[in-house]
Amino acid sequence: MAKNTADIEEMLEYLQLDRMAEGLDRLARTPGFPSFTPIQALRELITEEYVAQKNYRTEKSLRLGKLKGCNAQMENLRTGNGRIYNDNIISQLATLEFIQDRRNLCILGESGAGKTYAAKAFGVAACNADYRVHFADFTMLLDDLCILKRRDLAKYQKKVRYFARIQVLILDDFLITHIEEERAIILFTLLKQRDELGTSTIVSSQYNPETWNRYLGVSDDYAMPDGIRRRLIDQGFVLLVEKA
Repeated sequence: MAKNTADIEEMLEYLQLDRMAEGLDRLARTPGFPSFTPIQALRELITEEYVAQKNYRTEKSLRLGKLKGCNAQMENLRTGNGRIYNDNIISQLATLEFIQDRRNLCILGESGAGKTYAAKAFGVAACNADYRVHFADFTMLLDDLCILKRRDLAKYQKKVRYFARIQVLILDDFLITHIEEERAIILFTLLKQRDELGTSTIVSSQYNPETWNRYLGVSDDYAMPDGIRRRLIDQGFVLLVEKA
């Protein structure tokens, strides 16, 4: 430790700001350090610690959100390379204000159009912006909740509340297959709670929302399919991804 900053370095280490302590030690040994203004010195010290902690939090968010190692990036969501986007909508969505405004996003397109990539890109961007994110295969998530509901109702209700509170829930391959009434009720319950809490849901789907009722096994009841569609689409955004 540099003699004139040893006490400060010890305090930083006590506060578990080890990188800042190391940075101060290096900075204090540089010839130009005495000429630094207080603001310059403070900026030098804080920047390294800030970047390190920000990167750690982002990596943790990606891991917890099931997006660890994902290389999907927002800047790649532009028309070209065999894909067609509405670039104006992409520019609007890229700010992530729709999450702050508690609105949803439905990504539509045929198989292989790049819906999953787009959904993951929004998820990664949300993690970088310190939002709590969870990426899930729609069918697997519903299967897990259905099994849990049959085994332990209290744990099922707790798990639904957990998913309802996640700031950004991404459901990939939404309604890729027909689901029976039990799973449709679980889906409705989850989306209803998320709607009440104002958390954002992102879904990717091959099908037009107007046809979703065909894939929900709820007999002749139109109210539940309409409630699911309305909660996802009304006051939300629809992004169409097309093959060139």
